[in-house]
Amino acid sequence: MQRVIFILILFLFACNSNNKSVKSEKRETTNEVVTTVTDSAVVISFDKSKIENNNEASATEIKSELDEPKPVEGLVSKTGKSGAKRGTIEDEDAALKLRRARTAFNNGTTYFKRGELDKAIEAFKTSLEFNPDNDKAFYNLGLIYYDMDQKELSLSYYKDAVRINPNDSLSLIFSGVIYYENGNYDEALKFYKKTEEVAPHFSLLYFNRGTMYGLQKKYSLAIQDLSLAIRYDKENSEALVNRGLAYFYTKQLELACNDWDKASKLGNKKGTKAVGLYCKKKK
Repeated sequence: MQRVIFILILFLFACNSNNKSVKSEKRETTNEVVTTVTDSAVVISFDKSKIENNNEASATEIKSELDEPKPVEGLVSKTGKSGAKRGTIEDEDAALKLRRARTAFNNGTTYFKRGELDKAIEAFKTSLEFNPDNDKAFYNLGLIYYDMDQKELSLSYYKDAVRINPNDSLSLIFSGVIYYENGNYDEALKFYKKTEEVAPHFSLLYFNRGTMYGLQKKYSLAIQDLSLAIRYDKENSEALVNRGLAYFYTKQLELACNDWDKASKLGNKKGTKAVGLYCKKKK
């Protein structure tokens, strides 16, 4: 079962900036934001845009592998076996708990792939009962609850994953996404900054943060971040569309049209629409 996460991109622009009455409404069936104006100005409306992940572990799937403890030379288990694994030398019960944790975790991944989310949740929680330091189980629970639209619960599990593994860039970025969706931009920026510290080449980070800057009308910062998103993921047509919008707002139409044209060639319909409306070549 694959997972697609969405965030709002609300860059809406008109060809003139003089006083116009703009009215927006949300279509419940498509979550599309539709904008109309009272005069002849043409406005492009954007629906929710897919977040893609380029060079990190897949952002659309759960983490399905646990790190296997390795034998350590010189360590002896309680039964006298040499070359024991860390976590097994103090007590055979500890080794049993780790095996049970792994079994439950593997069951959780199987249930998730079958689409049996309730059973997956139960299995991952069981895994945590036997091994409460399993950051991957926390991440997976965060992902599942996000899919179930239980964002606050999802955030709590992502934060637990980060508490155990401060370098978990996926849990960091999705914590930022949830704050972003709740309109808490300051907290979102904190998590984006932490993500940048541990994964400086993460295209998804710059796409999210650049889009958020665009919403705040901080177009120069938006262009800067979206350019990095494109650098690290040259196929990211959504980043091209959004950077084009930022260029448009800063009256750099030629650059905007270049981005929209590239997005259109990558199959992005919004890029094609923008080119048709604003970038028609003079005969």
